Amino acid sequence: MKNKFSMIILLPLLFSLSACSNRSSRPATVNETVSSSATHKASKQANEFKPNLKKKYPGFKLTSIPEQFRGTWYRSDPLSKSARKLIINKHTIGDSVVYRQVDKSIKLDHNSEQKNKTYSGGDSMIAIEQHQEQTWMRVREFLTPVDIIYITGQFKGHPCLYLAYSSGDIHNALFKNKALAIKYKNYDFSKIKS
Repeated sequence: MKNKFSMIILLPLLFSLSACSNRSSRPATVNETVSSSATHKASKQANEFKPNLKKKYPGFKLTSIPEQFRGTWYRSDPLSKSARKLIINKHTIGDSVVYRQVDKSIKLDHNSEQKNKTYSGGDSMIAIEQHQEQTWMRVREFLTPVDIIYITGQFKGHPCLYLAYSSGDIHNALFKNKALAIKYKNYDFSKIKS
């Protein structure tokens, strides 16, 4: 009796759940398959980054990143199980196109409504400096007050880019090898002096 009562309650519930499923028992038609792959292709193309190297900013000029900084780099941190990729090309760091300041009289102010319109978009300005046989690349988005410094170096025999704050204090490193980035994710890079 108890089993019969359970079946009476459960069967209609199971049928109603299967009726809500969006899966179909019939195979997809050719049109549905083409539509699905076209949607996938369109979404894949939408995710590809196309930098606008022709964009002009008053007082700034498109610049080239030195060879030693270019390439695919990886970094990780103690909370990650994988490594994050950063691609540095001739004119881009990740999604940001890089410029150098040619008019030193221009002062950028993130609180200025007019400057926010002119210099919006996430592009960056860079400055290359030499410090004790190391090359530093200071990078700052136009309207942010903080620099990130990429410093060329070697860590345990491996080429790397150290990441430092505006003051030059190193806090992390990027490696050309994903496995190295994961291996050293728990290392305290603040021990390294720039």
